[in-house]
Formats: sequence, C-alpha cells, structure tokens
Amino acid sequence: MTEATTAPTAVAQPGGAPPTANPFRLGFFTQVPGVPEESDADTFARLVDTIVAAEELGYESVWVGQHHFALGSGRVSSPLVLLAAAAVRTRRIRLATAVTVLPLEDPIRLAEDAATLDRISGGRVDLGLGSGGGDRAAFSAFGLDYEHRRELFDTKLQTLHALLEGRSITGDDEPRRLGPAAPGLRDRLWHSVGTPERAAAAARAGDGLLIGTFADHPLHDQKAKIDAYLAEWRRTQPAERSPRIGALRFTYVGESRASIERQVESELGLFREFAHQYKPDLAPLDTRGYLRRVTRYGTVDDVISDLREDPALIGYVTDFLPTVGLYPAAGRSTPGADLDIRRLELFATRIAPALGWSPAR
Repeated sequence: MTEATTAPTAVAQPGGAPPTANPFRLGFFTQVPGVPEESDADTFARLVDTIVAAEELGYESVWVGQHHFALGSGRVSSPLVLLAAAAVRTRRIRLATAVTVLPLEDPIRLAEDAATLDRISGGRVDLGLGSGGGDRAAFSAFGLDYEHRRELFDTKLQTLHALLEGRSITGDDEPRRLGPAAPGLRDRLWHSVGTPERAAAAARAGDGLLIGTFADHPLHDQKAKIDAYLAEWRRTQPAERSPRIGALRFTYVGESRASIERQVESELGLFREFAHQYKPDLAPLDTRGYLRRVTRYGTVDDVISDLREDPALIGYVTDFLPTVGLYPAAGRSTPGADLDIRRLELFATRIAPALGWSPAR
C-alpha cells in the first residue's frame, strides 16, 4: 500500500470550472432491479421519473448499472439508450454508467453512442467502465474468454481513448474521426478496478476511479486503491488536473438495525451460492456481519455515523454515489427500493447535509 494521501476538499468540476465548496458531488447509483409484477417498460419509465425527481432534489448525477441477459439483479442492458430518455426531460443532472462492461462492447460503437448522448444532453455524459469481474456468464454468451477480460479491457480502452481524443485508429494519415464530436467526454471516463495496480493504471490514463462494489472492504481494498491512484496521479498528471474518485455505497434507512436484519435474514440464503463463487469471504458471515460489511444501514443517525466513520469516503472522494435501497443480492424484501423517490429525498435532505453537502443550484 502506498502512503495515504487526501484528495482536495474542494471538488473540481468538469471542463475546468471552479471547484464547489461541497466536500463531494452527490449522485445516486441504481441497478434498476424493478419489481416482479412490473413490466420492463414500467420500470424504465419509473427510472426516468426518478432521475427527474433527483435533479429537482439537487442530485448532481445518476449512475446506472448494466446487466446482460437479465443476469444479476438489474434489468438494463443498454443504459445509454435509457439515459437518452432521461436527457430530454432533464437539464443539469449528469448521466452516467456504472458500469459499462467494456470487454463486451465494440469500442467504436460505444464511443459513437456515448458521443451522441453527450450531444443530446448538452455534455452531461460520464462513462464508467469495468472489465466485468462479476459477469462471467455473459462472456460465454458473447463468445469471449472471461479469463482474458483485463486484456480485452486494455485493448478496447486504447481505441476508446483514441476516438475521444480525435486520433486515428487505423494508423494511416487520414484519421477516422468520431462523429459526432464530443468535446470533454474524454475527461469523463471512469474505471471500476479490482486491484491497486489497476487503480494506478486508471490514474496514468487520466481517468477517474470508481470504488465501492459490495466485494470491496473499505479499509483493506478501497483505501489501497485510492492511495495507489492518488500517488500515480501526482506522478503522471499535470498539476492543473484534479483526480476524480467516485464511491458507491449501499445504504438503507429503516426503523432500526435490528428490524432491517430481520427483514432480510431469510433471503440472504439466496446470496450464499453466489458469494461462494465470487467473494468467498462473504459467504460465512451471518446477517449482521454481512450487512455491516457491505451496507450502511439502520436509522438516519446510524447511517450518518457509519458514513462519517467510513475510512475511504469523506476527504477522499469527489463524487459520492449511494444507492438508497438494500443491496439487491441481499433479497427482495423491498423490491425496487433504490428507485424510491422518498428514500432519495431523505438522503438529500438529512443524510448528505449532515456530511457537509448542500443541494446544487
């Protein structure tokens, strides 16, 4: 682990705008789980309505997860298409993916789609990218080798960077330029990474860092990635450029910690098999141990206290991206809770202000 460093308190804005006084920009993250009796069309419409409401509450970004073949807990396979519907109903909120699985994408088409949405939205797209560590089953469906996902990520990232920088991707004298042009989008790429070494690579590329999946321990995993990222950023990036660190946190407010534990206890068994395959150290945890490890839950005061004590959050992140429902793998006691506008309002009016944030104007 590299020596700990602290990100600036002021939050740098895209495009070189002056920093805000807030300790972070507030967004929200959703896997778009839907509810069993709700159609995909209704779920998508509800997501757009939620994004509109979040903008009115002062949220500065929305981050949508991608899931292929309805694997996992989310319904959205093409987040950029869905975010285009939100773009025409909003004016300010940033529209982001968390994450697009880059190894499964054609980087040229991804660049074209993202650039088109960026033009439609007036330059509001952020593109979160990942190598697909939790999407093993999708790789075989795409005819790709899961074990080569990081090599695929790196190769396709080079092409994506070149296109967004206006460089040739063919090696000849006539560059194949991206159309439409998307000025500034190159500076709004983010990496979700599995190791400190990959975090350092994101810094060398000048991209942002996304942390906070359920598999990451805040101290032992996330803090190490932050330290590696900031150290490499200082070493390789110009002084006028500011690092970008976005942190996901799964939060849930209820009557008490005990009531939430009772609510999900019977459903956590559904998660055990997945945990054994993907994150074995989570599988032996009891309900309380699991929730304490991967979520911030309880009363409003409990959640505020947990977030204040989080070792990889305040003072490090430029973008705070909570989801306001229980982590989907923990069960469906409250299906679709992360699209609950009342919970978003509670977070924006009580929890985030207690951490020093105030709504965007």
